[in-house]
Amino acid sequence: MSTPIDSDQAGSAPGAGEPPAPVVPPPTAEARSRPRFGFVRDLLRNLGAAAALALLRRRGLDAWRADGIQLIGLFLLNLAAGLAYDIYAAYPGPGRFDWDALPGASFWALPLLLSAWLIAHLGRPADAGRLMLPMAVAGFALGALESFASSALAVLADFFTPIDRFYQWLIWVPVLWVALGWAFGAPRLAGLRGGRAVVAAVLAAALVVAPQWTADAGARLWVAAADDPGSDASSQNGAAAEQVLYAQTDLLEDALDRIAPGRPGVTELYSIAFAGSGSEDVFLNEAQGVNETMAELFDTGDRSIVLANSQKHAGETPFATVTALQRALATIAQRMDEGEDILFLFLTSHGSPDHRLDVSLAPYQLEPLTPVRLRALLDESGIRFRVIVVSACYSGGFVRTLASPDTLVITASGADRASFGCRDGRQWTDFGRAYFKEALPATGSFEGALQRARELIAQREAAAKLTPSEPQIFVGDAIRERLQSLQTQRLGSHLLVRRARDRALAGLE
Repeated sequence: MSTPIDSDQAGSAPGAGEPPAPVVPPPTAEARSRPRFGFVRDLLRNLGAAAALALLRRRGLDAWRADGIQLIGLFLLNLAAGLAYDIYAAYPGPGRFDWDALPGASFWALPLLLSAWLIAHLGRPADAGRLMLPMAVAGFALGALESFASSALAVLADFFTPIDRFYQWLIWVPVLWVALGWAFGAPRLAGLRGGRAVVAAVLAAALVVAPQWTADAGARLWVAAADDPGSDASSQNGAAAEQVLYAQTDLLEDALDRIAPGRPGVTELYSIAFAGSGSEDVFLNEAQGVNETMAELFDTGDRSIVLANSQKHAGETPFATVTALQRALATIAQRMDEGEDILFLFLTSHGSPDHRLDVSLAPYQLEPLTPVRLRALLDESGIRFRVIVVSACYSGGFVRTLASPDTLVITASGADRASFGCRDGRQWTDFGRAYFKEALPATGSFEGALQRARELIAQREAAAKLTPSEPQIFVGDAIRERLQSLQTQRLGSHLLVRRARDRALAGLE
């Protein structure tokens, strides 16, 4: 027996005896927006739940929007945060994506997945499949927050000296923060109690911290583009690669061959930039920045050489060793006019309280540079007129040994003081920025720039409540007279050293 229908239903039915078509209401605004913005909304919800987890607030399985798309999105968000900082650190120069760094930058995901799997299986095995994906999403969301926090901390270190001073310790705060949040939240997500919860917490924390501890801190997804296309392969193989080592002889010879001879009757500056420590690229960056500044101001482009140690950019410049410096000094002594021309020597590295300049590049054992050794190299070369700038902690210990009537010596700090800003990824140390980037281009005067740089550094150190570094200077009478003949490209004929305040600035009698 058929079921009676009303007239409206009958009129709209497609055929006799067929059931009526269901009435579908028009989609609401929320329903229409879901396909387009649902992924973003779920991503933000997962990040919010992760923030609560990091604050040690309990979040159950229903707090997470767990699916494969969210897992991939959080993974890419983590990489994007690191990539954004790498691009910022390389700016304004050109750069490229380093595909070889991608495995290292992605490795954190495997331990997090492993910890989610292990902790899910510590409870009831029947629930492991249901727990695995939400726990993995929770771990990846925490990882994304850690990446954002680490990148923000690195940017802040470029603007706030106290953060920069303790950056090597502060960088562990986001890692330990996420490890604690994951150790607290993962066992609760799995419903574990008692001894199993303790085991899960230890396991969760260890699998967050261990990859960070073993990771290469210098790995960058975005790196500065090398001038020589062939240098990328060499730098990626590291300083210990055989081809890098054997290429050093040719690299140094080519750089020395490019040094031009002096022009008779014209006082010219010859420049050597020496970046001793290969552990942090701030020294390489600073040496290259000084080389560019000297070329712009004093036309040293074809009368300069950069010697630099770098683990990440090995093979791009000749190694900075005492032997390489000795050869560079000997070559410049042959090319310059002894009675007219001036040597500019810039040294940047870590310094020690016993006044040794760090010269290091793993795995090699290199001779450190002391004031006595440097003075012997300079005297042996026969170069008379010298301008020497040492950017390092405790570099004031070089002044008395190097001082002579023919020499101007400037140091970033006093003999018993530290200087600041030598952090990997930076373009300049604090002294290098104040002196070479800000003061010297504005004044064109080595001594005048030091006076201005002292003021800038003192203001910044006072604002950051740091122990004053107290940059030092000594100016010999003969070098003062010789520098008056030097011309700058930007400022023209200029008195590069002022007689006034000489004794006050030198601090040496």
